[in-house]
Amino acid sequence: MMRGRILMVTLWMASLFVFAACHDDDDDDDKGYTPGKSIVEAFEAKYPNAVSVSWEKKGEYEKAEFHLNGQEVDAWFAPSGQWMMSETDILFSNLPTEVKTGFSGSIYSSWKVDDADVLERLNMPTVYRLDIEKGTEEMVIYFNEKGELVREVNEEASTLPAAVSSFITGQYPKALVVSVDRWQDGLLEVGILDASLVKEVLFDRENNWMKTSWPVLEANVPQVVLDVLKGEAYNSFSIASVQYIEYASGSNVYHFVLQKANAMDISVEIDPQGNLVLD
Repeated sequence: MMRGRILMVTLWMASLFVFAACHDDDDDDDKGYTPGKSIVEAFEAKYPNAVSVSWEKKGEYEKAEFHLNGQEVDAWFAPSGQWMMSETDILFSNLPTEVKTGFSGSIYSSWKVDDADVLERLNMPTVYRLDIEKGTEEMVIYFNEKGELVREVNEEASTLPAAVSSFITGQYPKALVVSVDRWQDGLLEVGILDASLVKEVLFDRENNWMKTSWPVLEANVPQVVLDVLKGEAYNSFSIASVQYIEYASGSNVYHFVLQKANAMDISVEIDPQGNLVLD
């Protein structure tokens, strides 16, 4: 499994200054490590059929490596026992039909699929990651559950730029970096686990912070924000997803994706005071 490209656990070791108080948590010689009872119970409840389980401590988080139904899986748990995310190695032939169809209909259909993974994250849609190659070129592409190509990534991001590390150190001192993706247009996205949240931190081509986003449950959105969606323009739509976005400009918003039958999805951004920012 080509985990080093998406789940940058070695990056954590190379950038210890990003994660204070973690200096001796990653002892590869401690093969018998087991986390606390609450973590183990949460793991066994979520993966009762897991076999060949081993554990590693990653910062404040606990990472389990195991086999499930013949597949290799990595899963991360917060100190509270909350499952945060998982990566499952999967054969291309076992991918959902929609994803295989999406790949065969994409501009990368002639490329060789070297590895495939299912990425699941707390309160976020499942995505399918394909490591592909053609000659000396390598790419990582992502599909959603509908088989739509949602992201194209270069295979050049192997280290975290100093400016990015510095920003994460200051803004998210206890966070764990789990992914680093340099998009085709040069933007850099860093995935982190921060407390009980899975966050995506986006930087521009010069490694300046642009925004941080994370999923929010509809039940946790302020009523004054939800009331905007009761207006005539949106009341026929249902909420497909909600994210909270912190922009570098300071204009924080709730970002909604709205859907309804026989219509295109629409995006709406509303600030915490209930003012419509974007539709």
